[in-house]
Amino acid sequence: MTENMMMDAAEPQAIARGLSQQHPGLFMTIVEEAPVAISLTDAEARIIYANPAFCRQTGYPLEELLQQNPRLLASKQTPRMIYEDMWRTLRLRQPWRGQLINRRRDGSLFLVEIDITPVMNAGGELEHYLAMQRDISTGYALEQRLRNQMTLTEAVLNNIPAAVVVVDEQDQVIMDNLTYKTLCADCGGKELLTELDFSSRKKAFAEGEVIPVMLCGAERWLRVTCWTLPGVSEEVSRYFIDNSLSRTLVVITDYTQQQQQQEQGRLDRLKQHMTTGKLLAAIRDSLDAALIQLNCPINMLAAARRLNGDNSNVALNSAWHEGEEAMARLQRCRPSLDLEQSTLWPLTDFLADLRALYHTRYQQGDRLQVTQDAPELVCFGQRTQVLACLSLWLDRTLDLAAEIPHFALETQLYAHEENGWLAFYLCDNLPLKYVHYTHTATALNAPGKGMELRLIQTLVAHHRGAIELTSPPEGGSCLTLRFPLFASLTGGAK
Repeated sequence: MTENMMMDAAEPQAIARGLSQQHPGLFMTIVEEAPVAISLTDAEARIIYANPAFCRQTGYPLEELLQQNPRLLASKQTPRMIYEDMWRTLRLRQPWRGQLINRRRDGSLFLVEIDITPVMNAGGELEHYLAMQRDISTGYALEQRLRNQMTLTEAVLNNIPAAVVVVDEQDQVIMDNLTYKTLCADCGGKELLTELDFSSRKKAFAEGEVIPVMLCGAERWLRVTCWTLPGVSEEVSRYFIDNSLSRTLVVITDYTQQQQQQEQGRLDRLKQHMTTGKLLAAIRDSLDAALIQLNCPINMLAAARRLNGDNSNVALNSAWHEGEEAMARLQRCRPSLDLEQSTLWPLTDFLADLRALYHTRYQQGDRLQVTQDAPELVCFGQRTQVLACLSLWLDRTLDLAAEIPHFALETQLYAHEENGWLAFYLCDNLPLKYVHYTHTATALNAPGKGMELRLIQTLVAHHRGAIELTSPPEGGSCLTLRFPLFASLTGGAK
């Protein structure tokens, strides 16, 4: 058996005796040079030895420590129960480990982690107590500082109204705040970043994209922004290599109120444009009626001039010229209905705007149903003018329904393509007798009060469309509007 194998099989005490015989003073040298503070007391707990590291740690020279009880270092900051537990363990001849707040010779306090081991002789009697202690004040201060920083960071994050998340390289959440946890709970307990498809939409999120999300059955708009954060790996295997990690800070802000305000502003502008279009259509319709009325007497004047000779009657000629000039002035005053350029627009968004404009106009018990057979259908033309046509009829229907006691209005709008035409079917349960066109003396001052059908006819004709009003067998009325698809809707009758 080799010497190494014998050493492996021997007891630690035997190994120590062998090394002491081969190298006298080895253990004493090790203890003297050890960076750990080591002290040895007799059975009565009187110090009989302390190494230089112990003296440096406590500030006491060796001669002042000898024959002193280690309570010389005690401070009043360590709870009594700690010492009671220590002596209870040592009396059982068992080693004890714990932390004590000690006092140096200069009065300063320091925190030590100490291991005390009872040393027995061959007869099993207690001879000494061996203590090894490490000053952990700096480490404890750093640990407490880190804990304070983490507590402060957590408090700040939890009081931020935005959701804050940090994800690792695999987009797994490694830190989040209370707002994010609340959003996850509102999302049915699912991971919100997963529901937002964060991994595949990072680029869009980095630019602050605002997206809709259903939370607790309601649509919420969230603005998501993200930034790359530097980080280091905690894996021991990466200690000697580049251990930098890429982490991402994600901030999610509830943008619902701002989005609603923007949407309401857009709808208000759309209403304004529609109102302008309706007013211009009313003015144009009234001027057309005036031109028709004025054209009859002018034609009679022209016939009289021909009968009497074109220049024989000065008064007749003057009246005819004044009439012609009045006709020309009225023609020049007729406003154009081309308030916007003809563009491509998706039918789905068009109908969504219509719902948004009217969903609050229908009272409890009333119903507005909007459907289409081709969600991908794209239309071409003056979008606001087409919307104004539908709006005029819905306004008229709502006004008339409000005049009928205990009447529950049901309106259905169906849109689809018919051989190159965009057809809208507006059906309701309003009796047909209520929807006939009437012309009042105040129509020009209050467009939409009794002249909606005339205005719709004006706008539809301008767009080279067609209009039809029928009463289905099951009752009610149905207004059908057809507009040409994929062709310019401008250039109608001027």
